[in-house]
Amino acid sequence: MKYSTFAAAFMLAAAAPASAMTIDADERELYDDSVQCMAFYGIMAGLGGDKEPEDPKAAASGTKFLAVATVLADEDKAQIQTDLNAQIAMFGKLAERPDDPANIEKLRSIKDSCEFMETLVDAMIDGSS
Repeated sequence: MKYSTFAAAFMLAAAAPASAMTIDADERELYDDSVQCMAFYGIMAGLGGDKEPEDPKAAASGTKFLAVATVLADEDKAQIQTDLNAQIAMFGKLAERPDDPANIEKLRSIKDSCEFMETLVDAMIDGSS
């Protein structure tokens, strides 16, 4: 998947009519994890502005999580953007102290969780085709 696919998926989410999210606790956990992974992979891809991603594989991973979050959020673009901004801010705070062992462990845990989540998302995609 190219950056253009990520942008197209993001634009689709942005163009969708706003509606309130109506999800249960399990779906909320999956949604929160998906938004966190979308932010993680977006940062790892070097996304921002109009440039091509530095890591196309990470951009493709972020796109998968954007799709999951969009479905779970009932295409509530404002909610997705708010939650994504919060996650990006959280990563910014972690980056303020890059040598802090607690921050390093938190990032490692997020990375491991996102890799595991991506395996599950890939299995769901493969199972639906």
